[in-house]
Amino acid sequence: MKLKGKIALVTGAGSGIGEAIAFLFAREGADIAVNDINPETAEKTVDEVKNIGRKAIALEADVADTDQVNAMVDRVVDEFGGVHILVNNAGIPIHGPFIEKQTPETWDRVVAVILRGTYLCSRRVGQWMVENRTGKIVNISSIAGARATPHIPSYGAAKAAVIQMTRTLAVDWGKFGINVNCISPGIINTPLTQRTFALWQTPEEIRQRIPLEVMGEAEDIANAALFLVSDEARYITGVNLPVDGGILAKG
Repeated sequence: MKLKGKIALVTGAGSGIGEAIAFLFAREGADIAVNDINPETAEKTVDEVKNIGRKAIALEADVADTDQVNAMVDRVVDEFGGVHILVNNAGIPIHGPFIEKQTPETWDRVVAVILRGTYLCSRRVGQWMVENRTGKIVNISSIAGARATPHIPSYGAAKAAVIQMTRTLAVDWGKFGINVNCISPGIINTPLTQRTFALWQTPEEIRQRIPLEVMGEAEDIANAALFLVSDEARYITGVNLPVDGGILAKG
């Protein structure tokens, strides 16, 4: 088992990519702190992790809220003894329309969840990791943070900032033995992306955009995350890893 004895906090782990990461980490020996803004989906993930044979707790919290994040991390440390791994995965449905029609309130909420949430969770967990001189952080960005994507200006801007934050934290915290990396998923087959892309394109049109000609699965992102938090990636930090079937390479 690659993560035996580790404690992992995964935000947005009630469904989709976060859920897949929680399950894979559990199968590799980690106990899981499951965060989600929806308590029902968080509890569902917890039940499945326990069925795998690992400990798990559900943590209902809005990652954009300072007090809720602090209380969440404090509870993980109190109940599990620490946080060896943090996966900043919590997201929000992609909002349109074009920027001239997008309300400031929508912009602020998207940036708050994606960027502020990554900052708040990294900040609080980072305090424990710096003190204990150990830790692995994986931020989930998007290929929308590396290329222009129509209709989602706030989402793309926030995801680009997450990539840059990853680099900065990797440099600042390297001396404490903390690895900070990023994954940029492409078009991944989750309930969220199914609803979003159904508004714009047919499945065939989506496949034509991908060199590998198939949508990715949540497990593809989970596999990449497992590598980055394992000892196999001990000398990798500050990296943004696209897991996109070749979309960025295609341009």
